[in-house]
Amino acid sequence: MDMFTKILSVDDNAQNRKVIELALKDCFDVVSSDGNEPFLALVSTEQPKIILLDIMLENKSGFDLCKQLRDSDENNNIIVIFVSALSSLDDKLTAYACGADDYICKPINVVELCEKLKVVELRINEKNQLTEQCKQASQVAFTSMKNASELGLLINFFTDSLRVFSTDELFEKITDFFTQFELGFSLEFRIEQAHVQYPKDIISTLEIEILELGRTAQRIVSFGNNILFNSPWCSILVKHIPMEDESLIGRLRDHFAILLSIIDSRLMFIDSENKRVKERTLALESLSQALSSNFNEIKQGILDQESALLTLVSELTTNMDQKTITMGLSEDQEADLVGLFEDTKEKFVEVIGSSVQIDNKLRNINRLLLNVN
Repeated sequence: MDMFTKILSVDDNAQNRKVIELALKDCFDVVSSDGNEPFLALVSTEQPKIILLDIMLENKSGFDLCKQLRDSDENNNIIVIFVSALSSLDDKLTAYACGADDYICKPINVVELCEKLKVVELRINEKNQLTEQCKQASQVAFTSMKNASELGLLINFFTDSLRVFSTDELFEKITDFFTQFELGFSLEFRIEQAHVQYPKDIISTLEIEILELGRTAQRIVSFGNNILFNSPWCSILVKHIPMEDESLIGRLRDHFAILLSIIDSRLMFIDSENKRVKERTLALESLSQALSSNFNEIKQGILDQESALLTLVSELTTNMDQKTITMGLSEDQEADLVGLFEDTKEKFVEVIGSSVQIDNKLRNINRLLLNVN
C-alpha cells in the first residue's frame, strides 16, 4: 500500500502544475503532465487515485479526456476533479455530465484544494473498506436479493419509514434502500423552511449545487448517467446508473418516483409533528406562567387573610381583658372565661396554620407543571 495517495495533475500551464506540486508534496504523491501524452496510457502507467484535470488543454478538451476515462472499465473508479478558469454553472453541469466528481475554479485556492483532497482521500479509504466488507457479505446479499423483488423493497421501505421521526433516521432508511440497488446517491430535504443535504460532511459542492437546482427544476432531470428526482419536499440525485440497460432505467424511474412520494409523505408528517410539539411546548409554557401567577396571588391572599385574622384575635384579646375588669365577675368566673377564650384562640391559630400546607401543595403543583415542559 502506498504511503501517500497518488494524484495525477494534468495542465498545459507549467506554473499551474508547479503550484499544485508545491501545495501537495507533503501529503500526496503528485505526478504532473502537460496533457500531450496519450491520456489513458498515462493513467494506466501511473495508476493515480485522483486526477486534477484542466478543461482548456492545448489541442484537446478536459471534458473529452474525462469521458474517455469513464468509458474505460479499468479506470472508471478514479476520482476526477476539474481545475479550470471556467466558472459558469453550465460548465460545471457539463463537467458533472462527463463524469466529474468535483470542480475547483482558478485561480487555485491552495487551502480549498487541500481540504477537498483530504475529504476525497477519506472517501477513497471508506470506499476501500466498504469494498472489502461487501466481498465478505456478497453471498448473504445475493441470497437476500433473490428473495425480494424491487417492488418488495419499496414496500419494505414504506413500512420502515412509518417508524422514523427525524430526517436523520429517514436518511438511514433511504441509504438501506439504495444499498439494495447498489447505487450511490445524495439528497436534499426541505423541511421547516430549511434545506438539509445528505450525506453530511462528505457531499461535494458540485452535488450541492445540482440539488439546489431541484428546488425549481422539473420532476426528473438527467445528467449523463445521473438522474435528479425532484418534489416540493425533497430532491434525490441518483449516481452512476447503468444507462445501457433501458429496461432497468424504466423500472428505476418508476420505482424512484414512488420512493419520492413516500419520502414526501413522511417529511410532511415529521414537519407536522415538529410544529405540533413546538405549539404544545409554547402552550404549556404559557399555562405554567399563568398558573404560577395565579398561585402567587392566592398565596398572597392567604397571607393577607392570616395577618388580618391574627390582628382581629389580638384586638379581641385586648378588649376581653379590659371588659372583664368592669363586668363584676368573680375571680373563678373571670378565669373560666379567659381560659375558654384562650382555648378557642389556640384552635383558631391551628386553623390558620393549615394554610402553610395549602401553600406547599400549590408549590408542588407549580413544579409538576414546569416539569411537563
